[in-house]
Amino acid sequence: MSGSFRTSLTVLALLSSPLVACGDDSSTGGGPAGGGSEGGGGAAATGGGGAGGSGTEAICTDPVAVPCEDAVFLQMNLQDTVAPDAAIDNTPEGTGFLTHIDATAGGAFATTPDSYTYGKFTDDGIELVSISDEASLTSMDWDIAFRRYVSRINSGNSGPSCVAAARLPGTPDFDTVDAAPADAVFRTDDYFTDSCELIADGTGLEGSPATALSSYWTYPGCVQMSGNVFIVRLADGRTLKLTVTAFYNDDVQAQCDETGTIPMQNTGSGNIKLRWAFL
Repeated sequence: MSGSFRTSLTVLALLSSPLVACGDDSSTGGGPAGGGSEGGGGAAATGGGGAGGSGTEAICTDPVAVPCEDAVFLQMNLQDTVAPDAAIDNTPEGTGFLTHIDATAGGAFATTPDSYTYGKFTDDGIELVSISDEASLTSMDWDIAFRRYVSRINSGNSGPSCVAAARLPGTPDFDTVDAAPADAVFRTDDYFTDSCELIADGTGLEGSPATALSSYWTYPGCVQMSGNVFIVRLADGRTLKLTVTAFYNDDVQAQCDETGTIPMQNTGSGNIKLRWAFL
């Protein structure tokens, strides 16, 4: 899609968008945060914690224009076709799920990678949403996306919805988390400056943005799991707890987490595993 045509679409979206679409959760501005930093990536939102369950009130119902849309498309190397091998598998686990997301995206060093793998949280697990990166910038049908180690949620520079995430302090026991703290600070996916420059996550890897979930990993030489637990608030007002447990095959991930090193081949990189459950 040409830059002029994309710009025209952005202007139209701005003119047609409602003045208030995502409640009181507009972000206050992004700032750099490392993959293992205390605050995590993205921009702080003004809203506090919310309760999960089917009786919650929607936070937003109408899409809004994505800030810096053209810059996001180019600098994030987004694609206009659906990832051909996208797949999501869910295994029930207690009150939640262990979900495997194929985020291999055409290979670690592909000049032109596939689109992200997109999913939507449902009572039956994370449902695969067959959508291209380009379409994701105007669609509220998805909640979370992965390509390799980069994670996105549908808000801010990632999409037109209002999905937000709050990282719990320290490394709490995932199984004991039963509610969002009242003082939780939710962040939307704001990782571009007002002048449309990418905010890096601090890992040193080129093009790796400070998204709201970027602190699920650190990089001592491999993609090491931080153990961070997040509360994710969806557009419909429901909340869930989430932690990413693997980027590689299980044995390789264990080696990376313990030693900061991985084998030269057959690592299974890009195979995301996460635990999550509605609150």
